[in-house]
Amino acid sequence: MDRLASIAENYKVYLVMGVIEREGYTLYCSVVFFDPQGCYLGKRRKLMPTTAERLVWGYGDGSTTPVFDTPIGKLGAVICWENKMPLLRTAMYAKEIEIYCAPNSDDREVWQPTVRHIAIEGGVFVLSAGQFCLRKDYPPPPEYLLTEWEDELQPDSVVAAGGSVIVAPSGEVLAGPNFEGEGLLTADLDLKDVARAKFSFDAVGHYSRPDILSLIVNERAMKPVTFTSHK
Repeated sequence: MDRLASIAENYKVYLVMGVIEREGYTLYCSVVFFDPQGCYLGKRRKLMPTTAERLVWGYGDGSTTPVFDTPIGKLGAVICWENKMPLLRTAMYAKEIEIYCAPNSDDREVWQPTVRHIAIEGGVFVLSAGQFCLRKDYPPPPEYLLTEWEDELQPDSVVAAGGSVIVAPSGEVLAGPNFEGEGLLTADLDLKDVARAKFSFDAVGHYSRPDILSLIVNERAMKPVTFTSHK
């Protein structure tokens, strides 16, 4: 965490970084946020680990679904396949997210229309950082077996092809997608584009029907043990 804080401070950036978080003896797939002064803003825990991830990671709860109001816009994150959860997306829209970070390990082509749809649906800028990895980035076998086709992989075999992309609220792709290797994507974001998009479609505003469809979000921390005093 100290290293990430130092990077944010040195480069004067808001840093949104995916991490594996440990609390006690439980691991969580999380995102941490730092401001340009290197101050830790908070974290986001993945609510629903995907498929085999459930063998390893714990479940987040509604207490770690923040949206931070910053000078560059309202900033938050939804992790990987959580982006397929329409109710979670709706909750983030209701928090008025503007810069929607979507760190991801799905390098399939179908991810691109997914994030473009989110940009249009939410009237948000989507920044999706796709994981790019080679086999040599992981421990060697037999210590670590990456797939059932491990024998076919070479050290320079691509095992995650990236696909990082930046999308405007209109659905226009501003940068990427990058499937070529590690890289840095940049784009100028005009927050007025958020207002322009929501003028036509606001999923939690003038284009909603709360008399028919509504959502309740539990933001309490769900602790397995609560201690109370009878004194």
